[in-house]
Amino acid sequence: MLKVEDYGRIRRAHRDGMGIREIARTFGHSRRKIREALQAPEPQPYTLTQPRPRRVLTEVHQQWIDAVLAADEQAPPKQRHLATQLFRRLRDEEHYAGSYDQVRRYVAARRGRRRETFLPLSYEPGQRAESDFGHIWVDFPEGRRQVPVLLVTWAYSNATFMIALPSEKTEAILHGTVEALAFFGAVPRELWWDNPKTVATTILAGRQRELNRRWQALASHYRFDPLFCLPARGNEKSHVENRVKLLERQWATPVPQANDLADLNAYLRHCCQRDWQRTIAGQSETIGGALRM
Repeated sequence: MLKVEDYGRIRRAHRDGMGIREIARTFGHSRRKIREALQAPEPQPYTLTQPRPRRVLTEVHQQWIDAVLAADEQAPPKQRHLATQLFRRLRDEEHYAGSYDQVRRYVAARRGRRRETFLPLSYEPGQRAESDFGHIWVDFPEGRRQVPVLLVTWAYSNATFMIALPSEKTEAILHGTVEALAFFGAVPRELWWDNPKTVATTILAGRQRELNRRWQALASHYRFDPLFCLPARGNEKSHVENRVKLLERQWATPVPQANDLADLNAYLRHCCQRDWQRTIAGQSETIGGALRM
């Protein structure tokens, strides 16, 4: 787009005797643009010959979108409508003639209002620990392979124990949990899990679970309450979820090298002990100090 200074140069060149064809070739513009510049001292604002038709997302369209979003709550997470699919359906099924951007903004606003708000919870010392598996790649002498790592984290202190296991079977989980409690030298009143079938064999109503018999026996032996998140609510055990990310992004980056699982577990135990010396932002005690409270 030509600017005022471009108009000035063109008009001065014409004043000095240059023809339209020569000006167009010199300044690299079409002869039509040169003629426009010669007819006015500055670019003229663009004006519509007719006003654009106002196409808005009507209340009927909004109600249709609301109904689809409500139905999506019962659909699988990966088969729910994106704004682009809503726009296509509106256009094809409801004869919507407006823009995609209007649909996108409306959907974003609706989902923003419906989004859950999670409040940070506080726990008493010794009340709650959380368990989960992380998966990391490790370089062994025979090559690189993925290893399951059981993490147990205290909610109050964020003190964490990690142990690499040969599998995620029940006997591995039992062994890893016993190792964790021995490492901490303490037993929580509650030990939380997602809903692995090796621990919770059947999901009943609410938080009720039919437990693996051997897990029940372990909980009875150590006298902790075996508790579980609601299905698809891993955020309910955010402490250990964050530690899984720390394992992947910090303790296992770069890819660890180990001779065997025992060698890897010595390294993971060292990471845990070193982490206990750290003080989390906003806290006055170190992680290890808070664990001993």
